[in-house]
Amino acid sequence: MNNNFRMTTAVFLAMCGLVGCTEEQKAPETTGDEATEAPAVSGLDKFEAYTQKFSEDTLITENHATGHVGDFFFTHWKDGGSTSLDLSTDGSFSVSWEGGGYNYVGGPGWHYGDEDRVIGYRFDEDSGASYITVYGWGYDEEMSTSNPEHLVEYYILQRWTYDPSQDGTYGKTFTSNGVEYSTYRSIREEKPSINGPSTFYQYWSKPTEERPLGEENEIIFADHVQAWADTGWIIPDMDNLNASDDPTYQVMAVEVFNPAEDGTASGQVWDATDQ
Repeated sequence: MNNNFRMTTAVFLAMCGLVGCTEEQKAPETTGDEATEAPAVSGLDKFEAYTQKFSEDTLITENHATGHVGDFFFTHWKDGGSTSLDLSTDGSFSVSWEGGGYNYVGGPGWHYGDEDRVIGYRFDEDSGASYITVYGWGYDEEMSTSNPEHLVEYYILQRWTYDPSQDGTYGKTFTSNGVEYSTYRSIREEKPSINGPSTFYQYWSKPTEERPLGEENEIIFADHVQAWADTGWIIPDMDNLNASDDPTYQVMAVEVFNPAEDGTASGQVWDATDQ
């Protein structure tokens, strides 16, 4: 996410947390089943101001929403423009955007990260998203906030039009599931995050080549966690509900910023751990 994206997110979430969202802010602009209560997970209720659960396929068009469609958590955020997220209970997704000067990120996954998770996916369309990526957070509230390791935003890129390696420190090159990746680390100083303005690290894994459309693939998340750790880059707790603004989710995200023209990215994500 860029600076403007993060700042607008933080302002919106701070308003919801400090003064409470109005009914207009909380009500999702969707088609499909009506929203119900958040899933019965201890601790998730603190995010109920903007967390919903849908039992049928759902189209999200509002500016900001998180919640569940079936068993899949989703995040959806934009600071302008026209972008929609179409979600199915089987993990299928489609993001459609119009060109303009704004930022968007969204997609389905899980409300927590799991080092042992194997993430299955297939991409069907990509009109030039900035990133299509496994995206998530780790957070340790017991670690000093002056240490950027207390909060980590991570990306495992699969397709991209913007190259983040130009702004990062190189770590290592490794192979996972037949794909060669290189790792990078960036630092964000007093920028908005899932826990308000913070100084934190970003970890990146970038494949040598973009992953193809129309093929089923798997990302072995543990390999990336280990590769980052090999250069001393440790992810803190990825199953943490104590951040102020969001849980430490892990999703297959589509991100676009300042898109030059209209576009679409679609596919499906699933948990391939036991397959």
